[in-house]
Amino acid sequence: MKTTTRAVRFAVAERLSHLDATARDTLASRAGVFMQRPFLSAFEAATPENVSPRYALMYLGDEPVAALHFHFVRIEGRSALPGAGVAQLVDERALVLGNLAAWGDTGLAIAHGVDEALVWREALHLVDRLRRFEKSEGAINVAFVKDACADEDAPTLRRQGYRRAPSGPDMVLACEASWNTFDDYLASLASKRRRAVKKIHEDVAAAGYRVQRLSLEDLERHEGRLDELYGQVWANADVRPLRLSGRFFVELQRRLGDDCVMTGLFRGASLDGFGVSLKSGQTCVGYYLGFDKAVDAPLYLRLLVAIIEAGTAWRCSRISMGRTAEEPKARLGAVAGSSGLWVKHRTPPLNWAVGAVLGSLQQPAVPSYRVFREAPARS
Repeated sequence: MKTTTRAVRFAVAERLSHLDATARDTLASRAGVFMQRPFLSAFEAATPENVSPRYALMYLGDEPVAALHFHFVRIEGRSALPGAGVAQLVDERALVLGNLAAWGDTGLAIAHGVDEALVWREALHLVDRLRRFEKSEGAINVAFVKDACADEDAPTLRRQGYRRAPSGPDMVLACEASWNTFDDYLASLASKRRRAVKKIHEDVAAAGYRVQRLSLEDLERHEGRLDELYGQVWANADVRPLRLSGRFFVELQRRLGDDCVMTGLFRGASLDGFGVSLKSGQTCVGYYLGFDKAVDAPLYLRLLVAIIEAGTAWRCSRISMGRTAEEPKARLGAVAGSSGLWVKHRTPPLNWAVGAVLGSLQQPAVPSYRVFREAPARS
């Protein structure tokens, strides 16, 4: 479908393959892994039942200037936002500019040298048009813009009626240039933190576990177990707008190849934990994980450490460890990064109410620790 909005034209598609591949891939190359074809094709191959993706290209004249990604999602009440008051205002269907299965650059990739304020303004107009157009499966009263973190984007979003919602920070570990291996990371830690990380390794090994990189064949063989382990973590989450499947993790490895590391925790032949790390330029993304919550061993902490192992092996400059569980990530050296979830109700009085509720919610403070050794004083 093609739709025109003032100086800009859009091409919109339900499948990634239906858009101009060269134009879209060129634009997406400026963004992270979550906007690029391998990840999106994996998601397409195993899309959750309550999600319907849309893809768009924005043209200024005949020049492609932005790639966009949307999710139509069916949400059940409290799975929408962590604040119960906000959840009660969310309709059964919502439209998201961005990817609910990702964070960071997930919804908009803009060409270099283009007026970004213009692109954002027209992208938000497209959100409104899609919301009005896509009514076959029910009305869409609420729109979200996910991970618009830059301060310069805020005025445009506010002028279009969006209100910022607390969403939890991405916990980010900045890597030192001297970290060529995981041992270099360990050596940089203060002695107390270094002992704690080593104890995680020791406790997991003492419980009879071995750490193994999972091949595509391993993942195919254990697809059902991946689904079960991820499901245990998903069921315990405060916010869970979608549920991924074991098949998705198989497809992710198939399409991303060496830019995807799947780490497994085995006791004998039993896979009791797995974690996913993705290479996104100079960033290592600690993606989803799953583990058996009945096991009396620090499997979760070992999977967090595996993210750092992958990031140092790739020589990344930063490691994105995601939202939630801020304290154990902070103990490994991660600090709170940016976040940006914005919400808008189509009815002005209810949108005002959403803004009032959001304004009353406080983002919990993220703990901070002295993790690294102090640099020697210079004479």
